[in-house]
Amino acid sequence: MTSRNRSRRWRQLEQRAAEIRLDGIRRGLTTEAVVEKILREIDVHPLEAWRLANGWSREEVAARLDALYVADGLEPPHVDAPTLCRWERGQRRPNEERIDYFCKLYRTRPDKLGFGVDHGEGDPGNLQRIGIVDAFPYTGEDSEQDLINRIRAAGQRINLFGLTRNFYAREECLAALEEAAQRVPVKIYVMDPFCDSRRDRYRIEPADAAMEDPHRYIREVLRPLRAAAERQPNIRLYSYNFPCSFAMEEVDDVIRIMLYGHAKRGTHGPILVVREGTPVHDYAVDQLRWLERLSGGEVPEPWASKGIEVKPLEAA
Repeated sequence: MTSRNRSRRWRQLEQRAAEIRLDGIRRGLTTEAVVEKILREIDVHPLEAWRLANGWSREEVAARLDALYVADGLEPPHVDAPTLCRWERGQRRPNEERIDYFCKLYRTRPDKLGFGVDHGEGDPGNLQRIGIVDAFPYTGEDSEQDLINRIRAAGQRINLFGLTRNFYAREECLAALEEAAQRVPVKIYVMDPFCDSRRDRYRIEPADAAMEDPHRYIREVLRPLRAAAERQPNIRLYSYNFPCSFAMEEVDDVIRIMLYGHAKRGTHGPILVVREGTPVHDYAVDQLRWLERLSGGEVPEPWASKGIEVKPLEAA
């Protein structure tokens, strides 16, 4: 391949990587999820994929590495672009100190950067006792497709609760929910876009939280869900006005639990998939049945005096 052809091919790869990155930003994916998609679609070394997923040039990576060294009271290495290029192409390997600083820069592990393998093992017995049948490190294409597949196969019930993601309002997920609602009841619990609890929740999330703006939340999420409920009456929408630290997606006898964290977007939390007949599943089911009782007008103390509400969603 001539030098000109190699240059043209690389520009095409960079353009595709930039498209993947922008799509990930729109969908609220983590940087690691974007890296994984880049690696699936483009033949690059993991170290290079992390740079592309962040949208940085080699010169910017070098400057950021220097800043990390300076912050630690060390002399900056002043890595030049050609050296970084050789590391990213797998032609040379950085020393262990440089790898450690790359891990700091990209907030990941050496094996994720293409240097070494993660040999850690969990205890299968603990996983079986908890009832975990699957898990995802964050929201990505795999976790979203898992939910869609479960919705399409639903035969008993579908209950969705949490800081409702714009993913629910996307065409593929919405179509799956409408099709499933022809067979099973579908209930979706969304946070009131103007309640105090929601403002408090987004106060501790990053400034770029996708649904921080209530009006955007209504436009991009609630209105499409409302339209689906009007087309398919078996989809019931409810709003709640209290804070929550996890989301739950119940499909038949399996529940997916997504954890939220301070200074993290909802899509950055891990997702655990648990089966029926286990303590974690029972705990989640109790929470969902509590929501159902409140949505039916049963609001006992102490919830009544605290102003807790779960009610049919008003027109969005």
